[in-house]
Amino acid sequence: MPKDNQMLHFPVGYIMDRVLSLFHEVVSDNVHLQAIDNGLKKGIKYVLNDAPVGQPASLTGENIIEINDNYCEFLYLICYSFLVINDCLLILTDRVDGEASISKEEAKAYYIEADEMLTEALKMLSPNENDKLYMSASRGKIMNFPNTSKPNRYTDYSDSMAIAGLTYILHHEFGHFIFEHEEDTPFNELDADRHAILQLKKWGEATKNENTIFAGIILALVASAFINPALTATSYPDIDDRIEYALQFADDSLKNNPDSLLYRIIGFSANIWASHFQIDIPKMTAGESYKGYACRIKSALIDHKRKTKII
Repeated sequence: MPKDNQMLHFPVGYIMDRVLSLFHEVVSDNVHLQAIDNGLKKGIKYVLNDAPVGQPASLTGENIIEINDNYCEFLYLICYSFLVINDCLLILTDRVDGEASISKEEAKAYYIEADEMLTEALKMLSPNENDKLYMSASRGKIMNFPNTSKPNRYTDYSDSMAIAGLTYILHHEFGHFIFEHEEDTPFNELDADRHAILQLKKWGEATKNENTIFAGIILALVASAFINPALTATSYPDIDDRIEYALQFADDSLKNNPDSLLYRIIGFSANIWASHFQIDIPKMTAGESYKGYACRIKSALIDHKRKTKII
């Protein structure tokens, strides 16, 4: 926990108890329970800083998982703003099947606020022009946005996605611990991904929360794409490849549904990412499914990565 009475940044303090609860709840057998008691009990440390968002978490040589609370904050903002903007756009453009849950006037108000939230979230990636050690986002402004202590119709679901995503991050690092990985390699990273995904998937199936679980996993990886817009690395698999890998474990009702929430998240996220970093990706065509669109985006990213690949 934070030292010297430091407080976790908004809204991390409100959701971290639920993240830790879910982290322990999805541990499924005695081997994992013994591993927690042996090496990681009280072994999760929050790193508080105001620096531009970077690596989500890491496993230290002392077998402590360090998770950066500015990444947690960034992921929450991404989950909320992506959810609201995507939902409200459907209402504002008359693409809702059946009757809309809110009026267009309400949708417009939610959309404007979420767009401001997204703008502020993206500033977390950049240093302050007056001090490069600090991010350019305003903590004061961020605290005024909807959150667990200031709920609205979207905060419960956005909280749940963020909690699922952060639990995935913790279990990824926990996977490195129980598999005794000694170095960062693409194989070890996917091994840790697989561990985290399968633990959450099992819990999601048992509790009928698989939609939320996989949305959170995908958004956690999407957040990493904003941290590394080149998508490439040497010791890690490329971010888009990790997203594709995660999708393999989704239930068939999600994976095979061409317009499922997962493909909608990928398509929407890719457009925000490309716009922010001024990268060209194809636009969705009339009548195209979200799954088909995600596949076209994936193909387009191959050319992007060729230009940015680290040798």
